Amino acid sequence: MTIAMAPFDSLKTIVADEVIQSFEIVWQNLGKPGGWWTGQQRIEIAEEVRTSNQPSLVERVSDLSQYSHGEGEGISTYVRAVVRKIAYESSSIDKGTYEEIVKVLGEDRYAELAAIVTQVVPIFVLSDLLDFPKEELPIAEDGDPTKERPDDLVNTVGFLPTFSPKGLPHVAVSLSLAQADNARRMLLVRSMYSGTNFDEMIWEHRCLSRQQIELVAARTSAINECFY
Repeated sequence: MTIAMAPFDSLKTIVADEVIQSFEIVWQNLGKPGGWWTGQQRIEIAEEVRTSNQPSLVERVSDLSQYSHGEGEGISTYVRAVVRKIAYESSSIDKGTYEEIVKVLGEDRYAELAAIVTQVVPIFVLSDLLDFPKEELPIAEDGDPTKERPDDLVNTVGFLPTFSPKGLPHVAVSLSLAQADNARRMLLVRSMYSGTNFDEMIWEHRCLSRQQIELVAARTSAINECFY
């Protein structure tokens, strides 16, 4: 008899419990209807990340206008291209590209799509780095998107409307339009970056010191052209 493994069981012996728990929370909500995408569409967005790879120079998404907006049984080729651009070419999304995308998708759908992508990318990258198979995606749940948009947004942080940072790093509020997904994204950030010790200047709970981790983070951001 084959016993089905719980999500991320294969990683539990080598990855911290707090990190695994944040992965599980993402998976528990990934297939549920969101604010602007159905559960099935959300899974298809995540699947595009799961099954795609870093593109070569000639494979990059240079012209979004060549992709169809038509949605049949699944998400459109345009949406798939936007997913890959966020996952692998985010540094190329300037104000002009952003405006082109939201003209088609709208601010809210774009924010939720970006929030889904930025939740699954670090999970899949960690699996690749550890040479573990990527986790199978959850089953999509039925239901309609809520189409709820947060109030009290400002237009002074980034391209998208956001909550006021009020002392928080801008990256923490960058996807405020997708409020629930953004909260789960930041849960991932906290668990994988520092755990419960984020506000402490000296870390003794990780193999690397805070200074070493900040150096790795800064270098990784520079290589990926991720600036905020």
